[in-house]
Amino acid sequence: MSAVRTESNDDLCYHCGTANPAGGHWRAILDGSERCFCCAGCMAIAQTIRAAGLMGFYAQRNRLAERPGSADDYATYDAAGDAAGWIAHVDADLREASLLLEGIQCAACVWLNEEYLKRQPGVVAVAVNFATRRAQVRWDSRVTRLSEVLRAIAAIGYRAYPYDPARREALAGRESKALLTRTAVALLSMMQVMMFAVPAYISVDGVEPQFQELLGWASLVLTLPVVFYSAAPFFRGALRDVILGHFGMNVPVALGVGGAFVASGWATLNGSGAVYYDSVTMFVALLLCARYVELRAQQRAGEALEAVAPELPATAERLTRYPAELTCDVIAAAALVADDLVRIASGAIVPADGEVVEGRSSVEEAVLTGESWPRAKEPGDRVLAGSINRDSPLIVRVHKAGASTALAQIARLAERAVNQRPRVAQLADRAAAGFVTSLLVIALVTGLAWWIIDPDHALTAVFAVLVVSCPCALSLATPAALSAAVGALGRRRILVVRGRALEALTRVHHIVFDKTGTLTTGQIRLIDVVPLGRRGRDHCVALASTLEQGSAHPIARAMPLRKSTAPAEAISSHPGSGVEGIIAGRRYRFGRPQWVAELHGTPLPDCAHNVIAAATPAALADDSGWLAWFTFGDALRPGVPTMIGELRRRGIRVSLLSGDRTATAECIARLAGIEDVHGELRPEDKQAFITELQARGSAVGMVGDGINDAASLAQADVSLSFSSAADLARWSSDIILLGDDVIRIADALDIARRTRLVIMQNIAWALVYNAVAIPLAALGMLTPLIATLGMSASSLLVVANALRLARGDPRTATRERQAETLVDVLEGTASSR
Repeated sequence: MSAVRTESNDDLCYHCGTANPAGGHWRAILDGSERCFCCAGCMAIAQTIRAAGLMGFYAQRNRLAERPGSADDYATYDAAGDAAGWIAHVDADLREASLLLEGIQCAACVWLNEEYLKRQPGVVAVAVNFATRRAQVRWDSRVTRLSEVLRAIAAIGYRAYPYDPARREALAGRESKALLTRTAVALLSMMQVMMFAVPAYISVDGVEPQFQELLGWASLVLTLPVVFYSAAPFFRGALRDVILGHFGMNVPVALGVGGAFVASGWATLNGSGAVYYDSVTMFVALLLCARYVELRAQQRAGEALEAVAPELPATAERLTRYPAELTCDVIAAAALVADDLVRIASGAIVPADGEVVEGRSSVEEAVLTGESWPRAKEPGDRVLAGSINRDSPLIVRVHKAGASTALAQIARLAERAVNQRPRVAQLADRAAAGFVTSLLVIALVTGLAWWIIDPDHALTAVFAVLVVSCPCALSLATPAALSAAVGALGRRRILVVRGRALEALTRVHHIVFDKTGTLTTGQIRLIDVVPLGRRGRDHCVALASTLEQGSAHPIARAMPLRKSTAPAEAISSHPGSGVEGIIAGRRYRFGRPQWVAELHGTPLPDCAHNVIAAATPAALADDSGWLAWFTFGDALRPGVPTMIGELRRRGIRVSLLSGDRTATAECIARLAGIEDVHGELRPEDKQAFITELQARGSAVGMVGDGINDAASLAQADVSLSFSSAADLARWSSDIILLGDDVIRIADALDIARRTRLVIMQNIAWALVYNAVAIPLAALGMLTPLIATLGMSASSLLVVANALRLARGDPRTATRERQAETLVDVLEGTASSR
């Protein structure tokens, strides 16, 4: 390879596609061909890519690269990375960081960054998310540093920074603002131009020539900003597509808009001929609206990684002189490092993974494990970031913080699964490219043929082919049906948040459910009270409620708000056991039956042997004996057994996966009517279960609600969650159910299957229409006006067919749903005693 500065007539830079300087430019021989560049930076980047053996980047990309920016002082990131929490310590030598990449424009950019970084010394793993522009990079600190990783990215023409939500939001804001401005200009011009076109549409005798000329010039002036400003991205995209030899949808759009505008301008200048200013402005405005919706959807997908932030505290109380002193310094939670000692107050969120060194308490880990009950913690026990300390203060030694915590790992699992593009999207991309190429070939052949037969008719025929075969009906076939279906689902309080969800739902053979918060309500409640002494039920409830007053434990929150006539004194909380206090001079205990029995030494009552696995018992006693037996449980959502039965009648297999105890999960599964049940699973176990089903050929749906379900939701072919689910679970879901009516899962499946039928009908019509209309236009039997009317009629027919979905299924009537809950079962058990 050689490079020299020389004079040439080549116009565009091989790397970035911008115009080369008039006075000269740089040349380099790459793979035996001479390439021209606008600057030494672009040439150096291309040489770097060539030296790494990654020239396939230039063949795969569908957009041109950006020009390299100025180099930053990357060495500063090495010193600041640990202090600011940018660098996660995976183990003694491995480090990991999240980077925000600027300049990512297409899938080829993602491929280039991943392949190039993987070949750098010391880099262990790289994963780039195109939707979020976020790269996860892991490296060996003995071989390389963060600054070297950043320099390597800069060497191939991109810019990288430690991931910062504020910077990401600023970039997203600039993109949205620019596109929204273009859309607003197009919409305003469209409305005014359409107003000028109304007289020609409604007039019987036509518009007076002088007024028609005035309206034509006014429409031309208003269309200029639409074509040269609002539609500029389409023209730039078409130019890049032509340079790269990759014909995307920008090419026919640019040809249609440009051709219609030029023809209309020529007609206005000559004072005769048809004008299409209204069509041009409307076409551009609607396309920009679609682009804006797509951009916002992409940005919302990126926000999924930020949704986990509220689960972690912003600050932490670090002990600097423990055990000599218990004074705390309040620092940023992101600044915690291994071996730091932190104090976690009662009711506070644990800021990092670690080990308890002092204190006893109950910690609620449902956010991570799915288990509905707090776990007792004592010195030596492990606590996880994101869990909640319910009872007493704890002192914890940090093991992992920031990006190294279990909570952060779950978020990364979700991101990794989301990065995998569905097969149907890849097939659609290839089909669209083939359709566009065929369309351009047909238009070219038509133009050449008419140039030989009748040159004056050539332009009209080509324009008619482009208009009549504009893939409006074909492109509307799927989105129109999906939009109507989404509206029908919305009226049933089912929110579709990803377009692929309905298509994927029609292929589902197996649906996997989480337990806590999904099949059950996720709220602990008092199920039954059995008096065991001379005191009545209400009196016993009042005593227990008085003892639990002021506690944040789930049992305390489930107790009715009743108080005894005398206040409680000397109340003490015993994590993992219960509460103890003195009321009216008598000592009482309320909590775990075995611990309560130690107060009076009496054996457990007979009802202690009839507790089912899904229930949690608690006992009330004084120093003379048992007073009452309390039963608490998590209620099954109303309609769950009915919904499971409906799914089975539709040929769907059902499984239950839970992080809770196996016995508890099996009990809930029996009540719901589910035979395949798996308990005590970690988040990665749930994801592995779904992956195994997919490997056996099943299309899998997942219904979950917790952060621990996020990876599984993202891994599934289609995922559903409730509106009350954790933020990350909702962002990982394709469909969100508003409210608690689980029978809507079966409704969503029915509408998805009807939608698929309508889509097939629409596609069949679009193909038949194009097969008939294109030959007629190519033969000169259709004028551009008739072609425009035919295209509009075809599109309207497709939309009308799709709107049948919006009317809903008339056979669907209001159904009486049986509210079968765990409460009913437990109350039946209690009455049988």
